[in-house]
Amino acid sequence: MKTKIYRGIPSIAALLLCFAIMFSAPLEIWAQSSISGEKQLAFTRSVNQLTAGKQYRFRVNAENVTWSVGNRKIASVSSEGVVKAKRYGKTKVYASSGNRRISVTLQVKGKKVIGIDPGHQSHGSNRREPVGPGASTYKARVSGGTSGTATGKAEYRLTLEVGKKLKKELWDRGYQVVMTRTKNDVDISNKERAKLINESGADICVRLHADGAASSARGASVLCPSASNRYVGKLHSKSKKLSKALIDEYCKKTGIRNRGISYRDDLTGTNWSSVPVALIEMGFMTNAAEDRYMASSEGQKEMAEGLADGIDAYFGY
Repeated sequence: MKTKIYRGIPSIAALLLCFAIMFSAPLEIWAQSSISGEKQLAFTRSVNQLTAGKQYRFRVNAENVTWSVGNRKIASVSSEGVVKAKRYGKTKVYASSGNRRISVTLQVKGKKVIGIDPGHQSHGSNRREPVGPGASTYKARVSGGTSGTATGKAEYRLTLEVGKKLKKELWDRGYQVVMTRTKNDVDISNKERAKLINESGADICVRLHADGAASSARGASVLCPSASNRYVGKLHSKSKKLSKALIDEYCKKTGIRNRGISYRDDLTGTNWSSVPVALIEMGFMTNAAEDRYMASSEGQKEMAEGLADGIDAYFGY
């Protein structure tokens, strides 16, 4: 019996052989590509936290890497992946290679935490509170403050304006800042302000005020607890160092007369402090020239810079 050969229809084996030949090379290429694609771009050296002023070299498992950061005010990065922390806040650090990109979130810590208490508020409070822990003497929770002879600006407005500028200046210098208030319409007693700063983790507290007296009075002074202060006497040495640094640098920058340090043990906001504290009287609002200077934008810029210079001097930066 003769076997019939169907010349127009290839056998199943022949078809399979053809498909194998046709697709073997592309399958091999696809397989190699898939395997190489499994190698993910990854950090081999990184951190999630740096202190302002410090630097750290990041690395990834690839060559020809392009580095960048999300916020260049917070941190910078070199072409070699060296990240420098600049100011308090969070930002992303990015590494790119080819079409791959990865990132890590970096928290920049302030080199120190500064508490700022802009004195007074839009409405004083005559309700009374103890002048210190366990005290039998009570004072008004917060007084109304003075106002400008020439400008009419209220002390509580001035202290907040300078406080906000000081906050920005300190941020730019790598500090973290905590403020007792950021608006005028609040009701926060002097005791509450001190406790807020205490609980914030601040390293120091700077209390901002302005003076009022005869129109001829002029100059800036700083109020510091004495060594015999029954509530915060243990803070006297550091508070005095802070007070001197503040008043000297402030007056040097602003040109305002330096009236020096006065020792006061009756200030509630000072007596409740658990960190070195200084209250600066930035000038006399009852002196027309000083009032105009302190109310001006340029004057406030210099005042903030001078106070920041004093804080730098205190910490030795």
